[in-house]
Amino acid sequence: MIRSLILIVLLAVAAGQAEVSRADTRPPASLTADLAEWNIVPSSGVVRAGLVRVTARNFGLAEHQLVLVRTSRFEQVLPLDGDHATGRPVTSPVVVQPGRSRSILVRLQPGTYLLIDNLPWHYWRGTSAAFVVR
Repeated sequence: MIRSLILIVLLAVAAGQAEVSRADTRPPASLTADLAEWNIVPSSGVVRAGLVRVTARNFGLAEHQLVLVRTSRFEQVLPLDGDHATGRPVTSPVVVQPGRSRSILVRLQPGTYLLIDNLPWHYWRGTSAAFVVR
């Protein structure tokens, strides 16, 4: 009887570890952000929680910057400090030259996020887009 119970517990633990291993080997979700003058267009409005590959593609004529900011509201409004936004960035700024792209991997928790271009006057002129992580 005790051996059966131990066997059941060991099988349950092994099954749980297998589930964790499978979840860890999933490829990252992906989100592409197309940047241009005063515009960011995300490839999707919803992304799966966990590891996410964010690719910023600059279709504009000027240098642009991509910053992910977690927000508690589904609005594209962050407080300004002079010519740039303030908030809780989830990533370091990624600067993208015209005609180029850059990718980063970031682990995102469920919630609402903004993609912003936080170079001087870019966010102020409306360069942002919201998305949700579920």
